[in-house]
Amino acid sequence: MFRLYSGIRINQTLYNNMKLQHGLFALLLFVLQACSPEDPASGPEAAVDATSSDSPPNILFIVADDLGFTDIGAFGGEIATPNLDRLAYGGLRLSNLHAAAYCRPTRLMLMSGAGAVAASQPMEGSHRGGVLSMDYAALPELLQDAGYATYISGKWDLGDLPGHTPRARGFDRSFVELTGSANYFPGTFVGRAFGYEDDGRRLTVEDLPEDFYATEHYTDKMLDYLRSTDEGTPWFAFVPYTAPHWPLQLPDDWLDRNAGRYDAGYDALRDDRFAGAVEAGVMPDGASLENFDPVADPWAELTAEEQRKYSRAQEIYAGMVEYLDMSVGRVIDYLEESGQLENTVIVFTADHGASPGEQGVNTGRMPGGGGPAVTDDIDNSLENFGRAGSYIDHGRGFAEAATAPFKFNKASLTEGGLRAAAFVNYPRAVEAGGVSDAFMSFMDFLPTVLDVAATEHPGAGPYRDGRQINDIIGRSAWPHFTGNAPTVHSETDTVGWRFLGGGALIRGRHKIVNLPRPGFLGVTPWQLYDLQEDPGESHDLAADNPELVAELVREWEANWR
Repeated sequence: MFRLYSGIRINQTLYNNMKLQHGLFALLLFVLQACSPEDPASGPEAAVDATSSDSPPNILFIVADDLGFTDIGAFGGEIATPNLDRLAYGGLRLSNLHAAAYCRPTRLMLMSGAGAVAASQPMEGSHRGGVLSMDYAALPELLQDAGYATYISGKWDLGDLPGHTPRARGFDRSFVELTGSANYFPGTFVGRAFGYEDDGRRLTVEDLPEDFYATEHYTDKMLDYLRSTDEGTPWFAFVPYTAPHWPLQLPDDWLDRNAGRYDAGYDALRDDRFAGAVEAGVMPDGASLENFDPVADPWAELTAEEQRKYSRAQEIYAGMVEYLDMSVGRVIDYLEESGQLENTVIVFTADHGASPGEQGVNTGRMPGGGGPAVTDDIDNSLENFGRAGSYIDHGRGFAEAATAPFKFNKASLTEGGLRAAAFVNYPRAVEAGGVSDAFMSFMDFLPTVLDVAATEHPGAGPYRDGRQINDIIGRSAWPHFTGNAPTVHSETDTVGWRFLGGGALIRGRHKIVNLPRPGFLGVTPWQLYDLQEDPGESHDLAADNPELVAELVREWEANWR
């Protein structure tokens, strides 16, 4: 359901700037009111009508890695994100977007328009053991077919073997980290965590400039690509930043921007974040901290040394989010200066819930939450936190503060792992100031972008070099974004996930989920939740609704296993 929210937490100067940016708002309302909700427009023709432009819009698609649901200001957070907030409040915030449990399957869903299991092609020798399946036309390939210039600068994580890197899958220009993570500075790298590639050429540490910082370099590269685009050529700019994914690292002059800010700890921050998200209008009805059961130990039970480690890590994490926001601002400034902002659809999203990683801060109290083993050349002393030779994350307690009241975090099929903060901005067609709680998944982005580009997926059959491709299963959210449809999915649509032997499926208001047991000794019994009444997944309804559980499990086994 689409709703407007009037209690915007934003300063007056920013609000005035937004009014200038959206001067056509009144005209847009008139146009949208002329569209009948009983006959929602869809498909390429609707996209052309909605954009009211002589040429297809440019598309800027930004992904933040490991960002928590309430980490940016427009979703209730205290971290300074003025550039993202301006775009979010100037567009439509999405409060019910579902990603996958971790980075790679989310990207598989995005690039294929299908489920992550179906879109993953096992490939011996590949990082994580697979690549983006050739059985699907990748999003940039489809946009190339539509006449778009296609660029990526950031994290790929969909194949590091020849024939499966960005240049082979539809990107004209690319600077990427091929694998799952890497240091933000040149120098010390952990395991296989170095995989930078520049326009198809694999790099070594020596190939990077001495002043390299990943977030800055990704932004520089994308700006270079945009400046080189022929006038009149529409472009798709995909910027999947690695920030704020571990290792938490910042340039020296950014390390102390938030000094002392998190000394009160994650329990206090969790309360503040929840209140901020409610005020910002992005918390679903029924959300409450009353039944939230944190995994992290209470802040007051930690030693002073433990508290200092966690709070310092969170200071650096917040600085990385601020640096990300500043970098997005650089791109937006260029688009304004070059006169392209008005004709650019901007999508921003996280790729899943917040990371509960304990590396560098783990006291032995809490589960590790993933991450590489710390080697002898890593210096995780408190004094070195955030510098090039450290390898830390901010811990489970601060991750829970960013996802509560949703259960658990990244690497879980619960709502805390799957829900991702997101927004879409396009003043020509997307009304400013709204919040949508319509369910959608990352599979829906591919058909949505195709609608924006006024093109269609070719469907199952031969494609390009004769390879056979499958059709997509995602649904375009563009009619919903532009006010021409009340939802993205019907009450009978299903979306399913599989992860570490467990699974989840959402249909309408109901969700089933089973989770790996500790030590991966099987999975829990299927649980059933009513997400409309209980988005925090506190009350398991399975025992009282065995027939519904059996029905949903059959659906999962038939289509999503």
